[in-house]
Amino acid sequence: MARRPLIVAAVGAALVASCTTGSPDVVSERVESYGTDPGVSDPADVTLSTDAVGADPPAPGDEPIPPPVSDPPPPTLPPRPEPGTLDWSSCPQSTAASLFAFECATLRVPLDHDDPAGATIDIAVSRTRATGSDDERIGSLVINPGGPGGSGIDTLEPLSFLLSESITRRFDLVGFDPRGVAASTAIDCETELDDDVPFVVDDDKAAWDDVAADQAARLATCTAETTALAPYVGTNNVARDMDLLRAALGDERLTYLGYSYGTRLGATYAELFADNVRALVLDGGVKPSSSSVELDREQGGGFDRALENFAAACDADVDCQLGGTGPTLEVIDQLERDVVANGPLPTDLDGRVLTAGELQLGVASALYSKASWPYLATALAEAAAGRDGTLLQVLGDALIGRQPDGTYDNSTVARAFINCADDPERVSTAEQWERADAAADVSEYFGEFLRGSTGCLDIPPAIDPLAIGPAAGAPPIVVIGTTGDPATPFEWSVELAESLSSGVLYTVEAEGHTAYGSVDCVQAAIDAYLIDLTIPSTRSCTDDAGSDFFPPPGESELDQVLAFFDCLRDNGADMPDVSAADVLADPSLESVLDAIDLGSAPFQLALLACADLIPDI
Repeated sequence: MARRPLIVAAVGAALVASCTTGSPDVVSERVESYGTDPGVSDPADVTLSTDAVGADPPAPGDEPIPPPVSDPPPPTLPPRPEPGTLDWSSCPQSTAASLFAFECATLRVPLDHDDPAGATIDIAVSRTRATGSDDERIGSLVINPGGPGGSGIDTLEPLSFLLSESITRRFDLVGFDPRGVAASTAIDCETELDDDVPFVVDDDKAAWDDVAADQAARLATCTAETTALAPYVGTNNVARDMDLLRAALGDERLTYLGYSYGTRLGATYAELFADNVRALVLDGGVKPSSSSVELDREQGGGFDRALENFAAACDADVDCQLGGTGPTLEVIDQLERDVVANGPLPTDLDGRVLTAGELQLGVASALYSKASWPYLATALAEAAAGRDGTLLQVLGDALIGRQPDGTYDNSTVARAFINCADDPERVSTAEQWERADAAADVSEYFGEFLRGSTGCLDIPPAIDPLAIGPAAGAPPIVVIGTTGDPATPFEWSVELAESLSSGVLYTVEAEGHTAYGSVDCVQAAIDAYLIDLTIPSTRSCTDDAGSDFFPPPGESELDQVLAFFDCLRDNGADMPDVSAADVLADPSLESVLDAIDLGSAPFQLALLACADLIPDI
């Protein structure tokens, strides 16, 4: 349920940053100069600490998983800086980081909030300061991108482009990696996932047993530190961390934007800290339930509906790349049959192949954003016409955290531990198979993937299950539901808003996962709520983009990016060839930019020659 960044926003960051060396007039008012000292520890260096933590922080400011333990002992480590404070320094350099002058810091929090004098862990935090005057500045806008397992630090860069100038002028934008995730004290287990995406056909218990065995083997690689951390990575503890972050930022009350799983985090925060809420925007509501089985079953229906919407739009549009290939749903069905009968599809990705499970994953991934629909159509057309699985492989990689260098982040394994820390249910292996099989039967198009669910097998019981409640006493909380949302079906947003005593539902008639920052019609109402605490008087809107999802050949966002890079190369810029797969695999384009001397005269001259092709953001 992670929110995927927009390609064009990332390209815009790269282009404007490159312009700063030779075209000062292009520089945003947000650009500041600063050094390159790293401020976030490498995940490999993050460990548990047993230093004492005061109960009241300053206001401003390869072993198998063992049987359940109530108090896992962390290792003893040297002292660290005082908890509850943020010592800001410049972040590891990237194009967008240099453009928006991101700062990074580490917040120390208790491993167990019921034992504030015990072990501590680190929470990695980043921010970009408000661009307005001190009088205009309201405070911090803390953001969670979803997942669970999504990195708030990584998401902050593209969101700096997607949020309005009204917001960025008045708020410091703050992202953080929740406990267990990325640059914070992280879940550390084997994360190699290539060819491991499940595809279990109806009643194939033997295939499911293989998936369960693979899951157990992967969990057996988790470090001892992960074993100690795992019981404490649930949403309740992340919400408690977020309240310490609020205090360390110097905010009397929290202003928060949560996408997807971030809505669960926001609702939990409101339940635990209702008096500390200023404004919460919960976009893409997650059903107020701790049952992973229930969520899997209903989410499958959301993806089915989104796929049918995509197929209907493609079949009706002459610009859809599948035109002439056949009805879209039949093309997908035939591709799956082909892979099952004849083996995985080859790709152009260093010998990798596309399995049936990865095919379903690639389709599901592209449904997260209507901007990805043209890429999905192209990927399906290439697979159907020439058994080329390259683009489908790359689309699927985005959902399981594959990095441009071929490694995987820890989002998938972190997601499992976080969900299971929230879910008090533990069932036998036999019952988990029955539940997965039943959930799969509900989905018409993604059942084989869902049937591979192993739930919380081999993961210790939850010691602090999800706090679900009405958040009594909290000020109005806005929940945004998108009618065509695949990952968090619209009905979930309705249920979440109804479960909150002060919940206000805002309905967006649109396709894709979440809306604020990507669907224009919602912006003004939500901006006004965040800035002035004005509750939307009209509580619905329709996407202005309408139903024209497939631009003519050569006019998609991806086509614009590729044409721009081709122009740079043709005009003398020393840069590598860039393919569609390269851009989809690395939307930040950092791997491409690392190979370019942005300040060189040939690049600057090429940039001027290609200025008319700069993608419209």
